[in-house]
Amino acid sequence: MHLSPAQERLNLIVLCASQFLTLAGMTAVLPLLPLYLGEVGVTGTTDLRWWTGALGSAPFAIAVFATPIWGELADRVGYKPMVVRSVTGIALVTAGMGFAHSPDALLGWRCLQGVVSGVFPAAVALLTAAIPESRSGRALSHLQSWRAAGALAGPPLGGLLADVIGIRPLFFGASALAGVTALACFAVLEEPARPARQRAQGSAPGFLGVLASREMLILLGATVVFQMAALAWWPNLALFVEKIGVPRDTVASATGFVVLASGLPSTLLPPFWHRLAQRWPMRWLVVISLAGVGVANVATGLAGDHLAIVVGWRLVAGIFAAGFVPLSFQWMNTLAPEGTRGRMAGVASTAMMLGNVFGPVSGSWLAIRSGLEATFWAPGLLLLAAAAATAVLLPQTSASGEKERAGAGALPLP
Repeated sequence: MHLSPAQERLNLIVLCASQFLTLAGMTAVLPLLPLYLGEVGVTGTTDLRWWTGALGSAPFAIAVFATPIWGELADRVGYKPMVVRSVTGIALVTAGMGFAHSPDALLGWRCLQGVVSGVFPAAVALLTAAIPESRSGRALSHLQSWRAAGALAGPPLGGLLADVIGIRPLFFGASALAGVTALACFAVLEEPARPARQRAQGSAPGFLGVLASREMLILLGATVVFQMAALAWWPNLALFVEKIGVPRDTVASATGFVVLASGLPSTLLPPFWHRLAQRWPMRWLVVISLAGVGVANVATGLAGDHLAIVVGWRLVAGIFAAGFVPLSFQWMNTLAPEGTRGRMAGVASTAMMLGNVFGPVSGSWLAIRSGLEATFWAPGLLLLAAAAATAVLLPQTSASGEKERAGAGALPLP
C-alpha cells in the first residue's frame, strides 16, 4: 500500500527540507569548533589540535554503532518516528553544545550527537517505503541534492552569522532551526499502513540476512572507500592551497573556491545521474562514478602549483561524486530483503560513517608521511582500485539489478 501522490510530494518536500536545514545547521557550527574551543578554555596549540580532532571524529565513531540499532528499531516501530527522533535529538544536542563551558562537556555533547544520529537513513527508509519502487530513484536523487546543498551552504552562513551574533548564539539558532524542522516532520510526514509489517517481523532477516548478498557487501565496501576519499583531503586543504603558491592573505578565499567546486555539483547533478540510470546499467554508473572521482583526485595531487587546475579537477571530482550516494543507496534498497529497509539504510549509513572516521585520520597520516599532495592522489588510487573491483566482482546481470533497471526505465523525467 502506498500514499496518495499529494502526500508523496509532501513527504519528499519535508524530508528534503529536513536534510537541508539539519545539515546546514550542523555544518554551520562545525568549522567554528576550533574557535569555540578557545572560548571554553583551550589555549595551547597542541591541545587545540587534539581537541579539534577529537570533536571532529567523536560523533562519527559513536554513530558507527548507533546507526544500525536505529535502523533495526525503524523496521519495528516505523520510519517516521525515527526521522522525528533524530531531528529532535539534533536540536537538543546542538543546544547542549551552546551551553558547554568546558572541552569535556563539548566532547560529551558531540558524542551524544553520534548517538542520536540517523536523519539520512531514516529519510531514505521512509521514502522507499512510502513510494513505488519505480519512483524511488528520482526521490533519492532529490534528497541527496538537498542534503548536499545544506552541507555546502552551512559553513559560509555560519561564518557570516558568527561574525554578527557570536559563536555561542549560533548553536542556539541552529538548535531552534532543527526544532522547527522536527515539528514539521511530526505534523506532515506520513508512512503507509502496512499490515504485512507485523507478519514480516517474525520472518524478516536480521543484519546478517541484509549482509548475505555479495553485491551488498561490495557496495558497502565501495561506500567506505568513497567516503574516506571524500574526507581525506579536508583537514589539510588550506595547507595544500597555501603550498601551491596562493598568497597567505587569500588562502581562506581560495580554499572556499576549492570547496565550492567540489560540493556544488552534488547539489545540482544527482537528478542528472538518475536520468542516466534510466538508460544505462546501474553497475556501470557506479563504476564510472568511482573511477571518475579517482582520476580527478590523482590529477589534483599532480596539478603542481596551479590553483585554477586544482579548482578544475575538484569540479570534475564533484561531477562524478554526485552520482555515487543516490545510485548506491537505490541499488542497495533493491537488494534489501522484505521488511529490512531500515536495517539496509542503517548499514549503508554505517559504511559512510566508517569512511568519515577513517578519512580525516588517513589524510593526516598521508600528509605527514608523503606530503600534502598524497591526500589527493593516494585516495584517488584507492578509488580506482575500488572501481575496478566493483566492475570485476559484481555480476554482469542479477535479478536485483535487472529489477532496479527496469524500474528506473519507468521513471518520468523531472
